[in-house]
Amino acid sequence: MVNLLHEYMNKRFGNGKIVTESPACFGPVITISRQTGCGASKLAHDLSQLFNSLTDQPGKQEPWRFINREIIEKSAEKLNLEPQHLHKVLTDKERGIMDQIVEALSTHSHKSDRKIMNTMQEVIRQFAEKGNVVIVGRGGAVVSHDIERSLHIRLEAPIEWRTNVVMNNFGFSRAYSLEYIHKTDEEREMYVQRQIQGKHESMLYDVILNPSRFNHSQMVEVITTLAKVKKII
Repeated sequence: MVNLLHEYMNKRFGNGKIVTESPACFGPVITISRQTGCGASKLAHDLSQLFNSLTDQPGKQEPWRFINREIIEKSAEKLNLEPQHLHKVLTDKERGIMDQIVEALSTHSHKSDRKIMNTMQEVIRQFAEKGNVVIVGRGGAVVSHDIERSLHIRLEAPIEWRTNVVMNNFGFSRAYSLEYIHKTDEEREMYVQRQIQGKHESMLYDVILNPSRFNHSQMVEVITTLAKVKKII
């Protein structure tokens, strides 16, 4: 994480310029990482709506919103790629050494893993610095972990509970639901590991919640309380 942030800050404030802002000036931002089936998008949406209903918000006046697909879309726009192609690159386990070879031999239209990851991190960081956002997935906790006014949540639940959620939400069979969960979890884990470069992922989060033990309203209440404790709202 330190290396990635160092690269980002060098790019943003390079050429010998003095950094006039510190991470304490950025945010507030909440990130939600989740295992498949834990329902982070609705949680992020409802948190944003609730925060916007509060009349005693300190600091910035921009409305709260939750960010998810916008990260892929904005990154794809910057890279001049289709969002579907960008998603495929991010979840392709075979990329790595071959990507470097192709990059060296191909035209400038080829986008390397590093360029794609750096662009994604820049986009997430821009959202996080601007503040008043709930960022779902995409390694948001990695890129915004140094921001003082931040709260990083991880949702984890037993596989059987998550399987039932996926079956009910998508109408999949039990066997296919299990396959879908394992595949999606693996893709997300691979993406985050590319960002944190081997460090332990659990150290990124302030709190890990188990949605099988809390209903939706209770999780909204818990996260809102934590946000108040950390003076995010």
